[in-house]
Amino acid sequence: MGAVLIVDDNAADRALFRVILGRAGYTVHEVARGRDVLDKARVVHPHIIILDVNLPDQNGLEVCRAIRADRDLASVPVLMLTVRHDDSDVLKGLEAGADDYVAKDSDPTIVIARVGRLIQFRQMSGLTMLNQQLVQVGRLVAGVVHEIRGPLSVIRGSSELLRINLAGDAENEQWIQSIVRNSQILQMRLDHLMATVRTGSTNVNLVDLNELAGETAGLFARGLSPSERGVEVETRLSEVDPLARCDAGRMMQVLLNLLNNARQAVLSARRRSGRVLVRTETVEREGENWALIEVIDDGPGIPESFLERVFEPFFTTRVDGTGYGLYLASEILKEQGGRLEARNNADSGATFTIWLRSAAGLEPLEPAAASAVE
Repeated sequence: MGAVLIVDDNAADRALFRVILGRAGYTVHEVARGRDVLDKARVVHPHIIILDVNLPDQNGLEVCRAIRADRDLASVPVLMLTVRHDDSDVLKGLEAGADDYVAKDSDPTIVIARVGRLIQFRQMSGLTMLNQQLVQVGRLVAGVVHEIRGPLSVIRGSSELLRINLAGDAENEQWIQSIVRNSQILQMRLDHLMATVRTGSTNVNLVDLNELAGETAGLFARGLSPSERGVEVETRLSEVDPLARCDAGRMMQVLLNLLNNARQAVLSARRRSGRVLVRTETVEREGENWALIEVIDDGPGIPESFLERVFEPFFTTRVDGTGYGLYLASEILKEQGGRLEARNNADSGATFTIWLRSAAGLEPLEPAAASAVE
């Protein structure tokens, strides 16, 4: 359901709200003093803060203003606890930045309804903002790709003509062949890049996940900055080609996102070196065949209390994190008929697993059929 931080100096009141919200499925955290709110909230990442107006050490209104002034917590909804029939507390709380209020002796159904409404509203408004940002990014990427495609077409076409004219000249033909091959690779990557920002239906076809994983891991490794070259990116590809029907461009987007998260996890441990492994395999589970891509890092891992929340929109434990990369990756997998899972390794680090239904033995979609899903 979500995480709730209750701020109230009265132990009996905290216990009451703990029972009410716990029965509704919420994870409840508590503090008794106003000065502890910001530090506690940064640790537990609550979906909502329930704040008593009257605190012994610090006025609840001041705490609310401090929450709104904090960059990391400003968007967290605040539900102000008031005493019934005291409208002055209500008005002051709303002016201080509270989103709503509820009397301490309200019916439990009212409390649960207001908590749920505030959490849902925050998520919806955040997703609206995210969609606007992604539209702008998509336009920028599309413009860059358009500018590259023109010169690339000239390079590829000219090199093809040179290869024909130099037929039989093995010494010079090898250099032309290199230009042709790399032009084809760049064209494919531009197509994949466009697929990652394309709106509408996906471009589904039969994809060899070994090829996809190998190409994406190589692309990511070559893009690391010199200061990050200590992060070793390895691949361990299945001997049996794992095949799946999916959108190759969007799968590349998901995999690049997971690789970037793994890099950040490794470097967050204040190390200059580490290891990220990309592994593919096929498995059978509950009578179904699956094709898997795993991204395994040797970083510090994920706190157990956050494992179930890493795919929530806007949930992040990094100061510079946006909190929607893993959410988008998870949503893309759902579109493809698969899923994304996270777990901690037995020794150290974490593993993110892409699950896609195996398409072994199936033929690629015909052009007409493929266009039908675009």
